[in-house]
Amino acid sequence: MNYETGDRSIKGGEDSLFRHLVPDTPEVKKIRSLRGREYEYAEHIGIVEYSIARHFYEADRKIKDRDAVSTLKNIKKNCNKNISFFKQDLEKEIVKNLTELLEEKPITHHELKLVMDYVLDVIDNRSWMEDEQAYIKWVAYVMDLFTEEENVEYEKSIKKLAAKLGLSGKHADLMLMKGDEEDYFEFVEEYGDVEDVEENEGDKGEERNEREGMTEKGLTEEETAEEEMLAEMESRFLLMEDSEKFDFLLENGPEFYELAGLYISELSEKGEFDRIQELYSKLTEKYDDFLYLYVFMGATYLEIDPLLAKSYFEQALKALDKLDDLPDSTKGRLRASFLSLIEKID
Repeated sequence: MNYETGDRSIKGGEDSLFRHLVPDTPEVKKIRSLRGREYEYAEHIGIVEYSIARHFYEADRKIKDRDAVSTLKNIKKNCNKNISFFKQDLEKEIVKNLTELLEEKPITHHELKLVMDYVLDVIDNRSWMEDEQAYIKWVAYVMDLFTEEENVEYEKSIKKLAAKLGLSGKHADLMLMKGDEEDYFEFVEEYGDVEDVEENEGDKGEERNEREGMTEKGLTEEETAEEEMLAEMESRFLLMEDSEKFDFLLENGPEFYELAGLYISELSEKGEFDRIQELYSKLTEKYDDFLYLYVFMGATYLEIDPLLAKSYFEQALKALDKLDDLPDSTKGRLRASFLSLIEKID
């Protein structure tokens, strides 16, 4: 995507978005959401998102998703105010670029609010991704602002997250907006949003509180060291030959379950399902309670063989009952998630 923004100064700071909006009509007022109408408003949505992405990439690498949210809400609430009313740099960037677009392609007051609501929804839809800059980074990536090295690093982080959630490589591509949007919405409609999976993994609620409590008790350095170790191991794993990856997982699969997910996703993308089954067979011989292995297998076959996927989720239920080190609340959420997936497959 490529958006060009002008660099004209505002006339004494007394221009406003409101001056460039056309009156609402009864037909327009009936529109409740831009979902399904994205192409009609692509330029207006795009200029808002591009403004956020460019500000992050060129001006302030520390801004968070919540900063973008507060900015959009303030613009939405005060779009009738003069441009000089807006003081924050990100606000001024968005308002200035929107004003220039509205001069050429005006929309109504109601439509402008729907544009803001649409972007707010997009931000909220990435709030589960364990990153205060989940949307900010994603939009910079989608708008092609990252360098090649930054693109590689970002794609790797998304694939790692997908593997952790038990999602296939295809769904990682959808998270990166590489796949067909229709496929993503079909997946969400049939099997639930990935946010539901994340919540059922225990990354919210009680376990989040437990982690925060551990941090307050001084375990931050230990956790940081563990994360660095995992990152180093992942880098080494990605450089291994296929046979080396296979052997590594046979010895360390449960400890580095994210890497098992990455490897199964790689094999799935290459259509090497015999190799996946070989790995599965050997891992289950050694670790019959490898919970995440069953989740990865279920996710891999969810679309190509739903009945087989169902059997893996049923195995995940059995493995879950054998795990004594998980809190009951977490086990309850995971059980509900597996049962829901099985029910939908039926």
